[in-house]
Amino acid sequence: MTKQNSLELDFSWKYGESGEYFKVLSLPTLPWAAPFLPLVGLPNALLEQPSIWESIYTQAVIEDETHNRMRDWTGSPDGERGELVRQVVTKALSLLAQQMGRNVAIDLEKWVRFHFFCPEAEKAMTVWGITLRYAYISPNSRRYHRKVPPPALLVPILPEIAELVNFARRTEIKDALKRVAPPPPYEQIPYEYMEHCYEELMLSQVIDRSLTLKALQTIASKLNDTERSEVAMWAEIQARTMSRYGKPENLCGDKYLQVELPCFDVPSLLDFSTVDESA
Repeated sequence: MTKQNSLELDFSWKYGESGEYFKVLSLPTLPWAAPFLPLVGLPNALLEQPSIWESIYTQAVIEDETHNRMRDWTGSPDGERGELVRQVVTKALSLLAQQMGRNVAIDLEKWVRFHFFCPEAEKAMTVWGITLRYAYISPNSRRYHRKVPPPALLVPILPEIAELVNFARRTEIKDALKRVAPPPPYEQIPYEYMEHCYEELMLSQVIDRSLTLKALQTIASKLNDTERSEVAMWAEIQARTMSRYGKPENLCGDKYLQVELPCFDVPSLLDFSTVDESA
C-alpha cells in the first residue's frame, strides 16, 4: 500500500502518549457517555454488548495500576512505562478479539488511531465538514458570495447528509453532552480550568469527526470513482473561497471520500499479541 493511500499513525509508546491511548479506550465504558456512543462510529458489536469491553477494560485498569504501584519508577525512562501500557492495551484488544472477533478489535483500534493519532485525518475532517456546510448556504447569508455551487450529482444527496453536517445540530449534541459530563476528577488537575472532565472534551471532538466521516461515507456510497473525483474537485474549489478556512490541500482529494477508510501504515497491535484469540 502506498503512503498516499494509507493513513499515517503519529504516535509512539512513550508514557504520555500511551496514557492518552489508554484513556481513549475508556470512552465506551462511561455510563454518562452511552447515549452519545452510537454517533461516534464505534463497532456495532461493541455497542450491542458493552459489558464485554467494560469487563476487559476494568481488568486492564487494575493491571496498569498494579504496574504503577509495584514498580520503582525513580529515574526510569519514559519508554519503559509506555511499553508496559502498550502490553496492557495489546492484551485488552486481544481479549476483545477472543471474545467478540478479531474484526471488532481491529475496528476499535482503527477508531482510536483515526480519531486521536492521525493528524492528517483530523485536519481533513475539519475542512471537509466546513466545506460541506457551504453547500447549504442560502442567498440570505452574508457568506453566500463565497459559495461555489455543488455539482449536480451531489445535490440529490445533500438532504441525506444535512443533519450530519449541520452546525446547529452538532452544537445541540455537544451541549447535551456537557450537561451530563462530570467535573474533572483530582487526577485530571492539569485540566482543572475545564468545567468538565477530559473525557468530555475527547468525546466532543470525536463527535465532530465522526459525523463528517459518516457524511463522506454516505456520499461515497452513492457515487462511482469518477463522480467522487468530481465532488473532491468541487470541494477543493469551495475550500479556496472560504477565507481563513481555505486549505484545500487538507481535504486530501478523495482519499477520505470513500465507503471504507484506507488501512494504517503500521501493523495492528494484534499482530504482536501473545494471547490466543481462538481460545
